[in-house]
Amino acid sequence: MRYDDALIGHWSSAPFDYGVMEGSDLAFLPDGRGWSVLANLAGMSVTRFRWHCPAPGQLEIRGEWSAGGEWEASTGGFSSVDGQGPRQFVTVTGYTIGQEETAVGEPVPVTAVHFDEPVEFTTLYARGARDIAPAQDPSYALRPYA
Repeated sequence: MRYDDALIGHWSSAPFDYGVMEGSDLAFLPDGRGWSVLANLAGMSVTRFRWHCPAPGQLEIRGEWSAGGEWEASTGGFSSVDGQGPRQFVTVTGYTIGQEETAVGEPVPVTAVHFDEPVEFTTLYARGARDIAPAQDPSYALRPYA
C-alpha cells in the first residue's frame, strides 16, 4: 500500500467551522489505520478506517467500525454509547494540501487539506499535530487497537 506522509497526523475542521454547531476531525496513522470524529451538541460519532493513496493526490478510505453516543468534553471520549459495530464504506477522492484562510481568528493562513469530495462530513481540514497515537482515538477505551 502507498501512503502520503503529508497526510499523516491529526486534521480538524474547527478553524473553518465558525458559527457551525459541529466539528469533524480526521486522524491518519502511518500504518494505514485512522479514525474520524463528528461531534456536536447531540453527541459524538467515531469511525475507524483503513486508508491509502492509490495514486498521487488520491485518497481511498475503507470504513471498518463505528461507535456513537454522548461525549465527555473533559476527556474527549464517550460518556455513554448508544451503538457500535461494523461500518462498511469506501470513499475515493482527490486532495490537495496547501494554505487556506480560516473563518476567524488566525492572522495568517493555515496548512490545510482540501478534498474533492466530503470525507467524513466536510472537505476542508486544518493541520493539527503530526505525531499521533492510537490511544488518542476517542473510542480507544471501547475497543483498543490490536
